[in-house]
This record gives sequence, structure tokens and C-alpha cells, in this order.
Amino acid sequence: MSKNSKSIVSTAMVLTVLTLCFKVLGFVKQMVVAYFFGTTGATDVYYMAFNFVGTLSSAFIRAITISMVSIYTHCLVQKGRDEASKLLSACLELLLPVVLVVLLFAYMFTPQIAHMLAPSYSPSESLLLQSYLRICYPFFLFAVVTLVWTTLMDANKDFVVSRTESFITSVVTILSCVLLYQVLAVASLVVAQYISYIIFGALLLIRGRKYFKFTFVAFKDVPEVRTVLLTALPLFVGNSVSQINKIVDNALSSGLGDGNVSALSYAVTLEDFVTIILVNNVVDILYVNFSTYTAEEDYEKLTDTMRQAINIMICMLIPITIVACMCASDIVTIIFKRGNFDESSVAMTSAALIGYAAGFTSMGVRDIILRGLYSFKDTKGPMITGFFAVGFNIFFSILLSRFIGIMGISIASSISLTINFLINSRMLKKHIPNYSLRGHLPVLLKQIPGIVYAIIVITIIRHFVTNLYASFILSGALALIGYALILLIVKIDEVEYVKNRLLSRINR
Repeated sequence: MSKNSKSIVSTAMVLTVLTLCFKVLGFVKQMVVAYFFGTTGATDVYYMAFNFVGTLSSAFIRAITISMVSIYTHCLVQKGRDEASKLLSACLELLLPVVLVVLLFAYMFTPQIAHMLAPSYSPSESLLLQSYLRICYPFFLFAVVTLVWTTLMDANKDFVVSRTESFITSVVTILSCVLLYQVLAVASLVVAQYISYIIFGALLLIRGRKYFKFTFVAFKDVPEVRTVLLTALPLFVGNSVSQINKIVDNALSSGLGDGNVSALSYAVTLEDFVTIILVNNVVDILYVNFSTYTAEEDYEKLTDTMRQAINIMICMLIPITIVACMCASDIVTIIFKRGNFDESSVAMTSAALIGYAAGFTSMGVRDIILRGLYSFKDTKGPMITGFFAVGFNIFFSILLSRFIGIMGISIASSISLTINFLINSRMLKKHIPNYSLRGHLPVLLKQIPGIVYAIIVITIIRHFVTNLYASFILSGALALIGYALILLIVKIDEVEYVKNRLLSRINR
């Protein structure tokens, strides 16, 4: 394994441990939220408004920031830090006014947006949703600051501060629930989000001064801005299509009865534990390195790094998928079932979690392949495949939700992820002709003994051990440890390397 590959894995391991600590606190936060609020119509309204602003931010801002990482890195490598700073300044000059215009239109069309999000709501429920939308809209502006500065930090391989958002949000939300719930009820969550954004944004601005100082520049003096916009436009269209799917999911879940929107959000929180710790950290680091390799035209190193990353992702996420699907009700009960979070809440959230967990591996592989395409500034291809994937997602969401309710909505998401990465992997061959998913087949086949073992062990333990906590701990521990030992026995290079790195750090 190359020196650069070792550096990537080591950095990912450090960030994974750090993020794991923050996510444990995040679970405490969700326990507190579930205790006070449960799954009710009021929490549905809040989550629907908050999630809509989040999807708006994701579609608009991530299109700019994803394209900016590759172009900023290329500019940094080829022209130096001063020119790279000019590029970032020009992007901010262009981005902030556009964001304000978007917010203006959002306020103007709030009644129509509320009807689109929840067409089955009564007039009084729709008015409540409109009020929460108006309160949450400014989150969009805060997201501009945090996402752009996170991009800056990641491009300079400074990952730690930008990963503290979860810690800050967790601490502030817990304090807000405890201190303000009796006075503000669900609105205390909005207050917590405002305070969290302000603190996190301030930290990023302070740390970012090390790499960037804003100066007003003329767009004509920064030709890379045009490249950012041309690259971002297909991403924006593709992300917008993807966010339509989330809006459809929320609209469908709101029609399934009170609490379903909240249950979907709680399941997403559990899904995030896997995606943020094991997927996002890895792909963020990989994307910066992919962009560097393409800027240096070192395609062999790019291919080798991508192959190793996907193999590691497969080995990590398949056993976690099995545990999450088979122990979903135990996980939800242990984390959330207390206070206003009752049996019906557990049933809804567990069903949604199973559907999302089925797509863990597809999500991990898809995100790595997408970052590979983005590093070549290829955003048009993923945009087109996104249309197809989201079309399938919406179709299966509508179809399956009629038969299996909320689980159908989350399963549809996993189906679309699988379709997405299969199509994108074919597109990657245009840039890397010698890359093929078939190269990962030996690693996939070596998972079979571990899969069989994990299913048998979890089934036996859940049948004979009646204590909830003992059953889950034994099932998860024995399944994951046994699975890891089997992977070591069948000799997978990437597993051997991760083992050696862990032992090395423990010894130190």
C-alpha cells in the first residue's frame, strides 16, 4: 500500500474515532429529544420545516462547494494560496446575494411550499407548518458560511474543527430541551439550532483565517469562477432532483398518520451514525486526495486508492447492515424508548431503519465513485444518472408505502442508491478505462462465510437471550467480532492493513 494511501487511511481512522465520540453524544441528544417530544404531529411539523431547509441547502450550496473543492485544490496546487484565496472570495461575492434572493422567494411562496410538503394537512396544520418554515429559513444563510468554510478546511486537509458541528449541536440541543422545553416546547429545537450555527460558524471563521482572508475581487480577474459555475450547474440540477425525492418521502409519510415524519427523521439520525462516521469522513478525505491526484495527473494512484477504499467500505458496511436490520427494534428501543417515545414510535422508527440499513453498502460505494467522477470535474454524468435514480426512488416510494408503510419509503431509498452506484461505476470507465466493479468481486465473495455466520449467531442469541440489553450487546459483539475474524482468515489485503495500523496505534 502506497505512502499516500496509508496517510488517507490513518487520517480516516483518527477522524472516525473523533466522530464516534461526538456521535455518542449525538445519541444522548436524540435520547433527550425523543424523551421530551416523542413522535407527534407537532414534531412532524418541525422536522418537515427543518428538513426542507436542509434539502434546500444541500441542493444549492453543496453544488457549489463540491465543485469548488476540486477547482480550489487545482488552483492551490498550480497557482498558490493567494490565487486560491481570490477564487474563494469571488465565489462568496457571487453566492451570498443569490442566497438572499432565494430566501426572499421562499418567504413569498411559503403557503405554496407548505401545501407541497404536506398536501394532506388541514388549514390549521398548514398554518403551523408555514410559521415553522419562516423561522427556519435563515438556517439556509448559516449553511452558506459553514459549508463554504468546511470546504476551505477540507481542501487544506484540516479536518478536525469542521467535524465539531455534531458536538456543538448536541450540547446546545440538550441544554435547550432541558431549560426551555416548558416555555417553548418544540420551538426550543429551533433556538438550539440557531445557537449551534452561530457557535460553529464562529469557530470555522476563526480557524479559516489561517488559510483564507476575504478580499473584494473582480470576476474577470478570477477565470476559475466560470469553471466553478459550469461545474456546479449540473450538480445543482442533480441535487435538486435528489431533494425532490426527500420532499416526496416527507409528503408520503405525512399521509401515513401522525408521527411518521418524525419516525423517518429519527431513523435518519440512526442512519447518520453509520454514514457520518464510516462514509462521510472517508469520502471527504478521499475527495481532496482524488482532486490532488487528478491535478497532478497521477491516475494510477487515483485508481489504486479508489479500489482500496471501496474494498474497505464493503468489509465495514456489510456486517453493520446485518446487525442493523436484524436488531433494529432493539436499537431503537435502547436509544429512544422513554418518556413520550412509546411502542408505536418504536415500531415506526424500526421499520424505517431497516429500509435505510439495507442501503448502507450501496451508499458508501456510491459516494466514493461520485467523488472520483467529481475529481475529473464530471458533474453532468452524475446529474443524468441522478434523474434515473430519483425516478426509481419516487416510483418505489409510492408503490411500497401502500403495502408496507414507512418501511417502503426507506427501502425505496436503498434501491435508488444501488441503481445510482451501478450506473455511475460504468461512467467512471470513461475517465479510468481499467477500472471495473468486477475487481471487487473477490472481496464480495469472501463476505459470504461472514454473512452466514452473523445471521446464524444473531438468530440464536435473540431466540435464547430474553434480556433486551444482553441480547443486543451479545448479538452485535459476537456477530461483528466473528465477522472480522473470518475476514482475516480469508485473507483480504485491506483488512490486514487496517488491522496492522490499529495494532501499531495501540502499541504506541
